[in-house]
Amino acid sequence: MKKFEFPNPKNKNESFFFVNQNFQSTKNTEEKYKILEYSENFDGWTEDHTFIHEIEIGTEHPIDVASRDICINLLKKYDNSEEKVILEIGCSSGSLINKIKELKNYKYIGSDAIRNSIKKLSKIYSDIPFLVFDLVKNPFNKSVCNSLIMLNVLEHIKDDDKALIESNKLLEKNGLLILEVPSGKFLFDQYDKELLHFRRYNMKDLIKKITNAGFKIEKKTHLGFIIFPLFIIIKFFNKFFGQEKIVTKQANFSNNAFIKLLFNIEKNFQNFSFPFGIRCFICARKN
Repeated sequence: MKKFEFPNPKNKNESFFFVNQNFQSTKNTEEKYKILEYSENFDGWTEDHTFIHEIEIGTEHPIDVASRDICINLLKKYDNSEEKVILEIGCSSGSLINKIKELKNYKYIGSDAIRNSIKKLSKIYSDIPFLVFDLVKNPFNKSVCNSLIMLNVLEHIKDDDKALIESNKLLEKNGLLILEVPSGKFLFDQYDKELLHFRRYNMKDLIKKITNAGFKIEKKTHLGFIIFPLFIIIKFFNKFFGQEKIVTKQANFSNNAFIKLLFNIEKNFQNFSFPFGIRCFICARKN
């Protein structure tokens, strides 16, 4: 297996190899770390936002469960690399980690731009290595993974074009990018503002951004095709009658057995590329 190399954040003359789920010093093989810290980027993020994401909304919301299922299926279908080292950007709550750990022959590295999130995760997953770094200020001058996962991250980054270019640099040649973002520019509302989204995306524009960053598209689809008509109604209600602090209310409203049933039905058609939905999903390969 190829040893991906990471620079020492505190010493430019030293680096670390990713070996056996550790960052191992190239100068002293006995020196091993589980966390490498480079740079943070809050962009207005507070503990309140972390609380909403990780506690109030939770990790088992039907939409997010469906999101993780699609991600894993894309990984299984399109990741043909031998090394199979995965880097997740914005792992925050760690909800994808258990799904990755179920897969054979995969090595996982979690990362986030917020130190506190990583510190908490490292206590829960003591066997998982983590990075703290700002994607736009990519500290790595070499590729560090075979597959890169970004689920609901790009919309939080102001310079998304730069983020995609740096994502390309993180990947080995022919490496895989799995990306999920909120769909529908015209649906941007108070809900998005409260979650610190800079934007929502149309598939056509998103594909252009991804290809301009040096990727070719392997698969494009949408999540939430069946519930999209209801979603539009809720979004337009938010635009004209929306109140503040609506994220928790609407997340709880959509977290029920009926919504779960609809996503379970949609799950049976994952091989189909849905033309619209509440989230855009793209699997792309580095040129």
